[in-house]
Amino acid sequence: MQTRILLLALTALSFTACPEDMSTEKATWDTTTRGWADRLDKMKKGHDELAAKVKAFTVPETEAGLVADKAELAKALETGTTAITSAEHEMQTAKTTIEKLISNGKKVQVEVALGTTKSTVDGTLARAESLVSSANSALETLTKKVASAKASGDAAKSRTDAWLNEVKKKGAAIIVDDLVFAGEGLDVEKSKVALTSLVATLKSCADLKVELSVVALGEAADLGTKRAEAIKGHLTTNGVNAAVLAKVSGIAVKEGEEKISLAVTTPCK
Repeated sequence: MQTRILLLALTALSFTACPEDMSTEKATWDTTTRGWADRLDKMKKGHDELAAKVKAFTVPETEAGLVADKAELAKALETGTTAITSAEHEMQTAKTTIEKLISNGKKVQVEVALGTTKSTVDGTLARAESLVSSANSALETLTKKVASAKASGDAAKSRTDAWLNEVKKKGAAIIVDDLVFAGEGLDVEKSKVALTSLVATLKSCADLKVELSVVALGEAADLGTKRAEAIKGHLTTNGVNAAVLAKVSGIAVKEGEEKISLAVTTPCK
């Protein structure tokens, strides 16, 4: 009986004294943490480079939409910074948890924790990476918008310069062939260059008088008149004195070509 008790005690001591083999789990953990560190370093580097670009990036103060876009981009970068900090926190929490379990030698607990922590950290890293990527795409889009705005501004200036010469001549006709309409109304965005040039030209001198004429192609008899009024409305809303438009008229035709023109009746001196 005493012999049996002694054998049982030795067996229990043997199980207690021999920790479980954690080599596989340790290798998995090392590989996982190296992968996380690489992803984090790459992401932080990309985020820092992007932040520097955004800080140095300038948009025309006169373009309210572009100014708002840059402000939104700055907010997106802040959100990315918060997401990166969150990922770092989750990585540190995972490190503390897994290393404690490994030191305790509980194989099953380590295996379960490895799966859980990997899922959590991978998720926070993926979210941060997505935010940084989205901010980078937003900067590319903003860059294209700024380039487009500059091109439009250059085109408008060139056209304005040409029209400023014309409004010095009595009887001169300014033909506008790129105003775009949506039914009766103006498509302001698609007509931006022409409208910008018209506003600048018609505000150039106090004594200028012109007659605006619109020929519209359509079935509605008042289409030309309504389009002419839409043009006048945009011009006066943007600072053109209504008195400059000595006459505003429009007609609709079922066949032929559309035409928008301004005849100079009283030129700039």
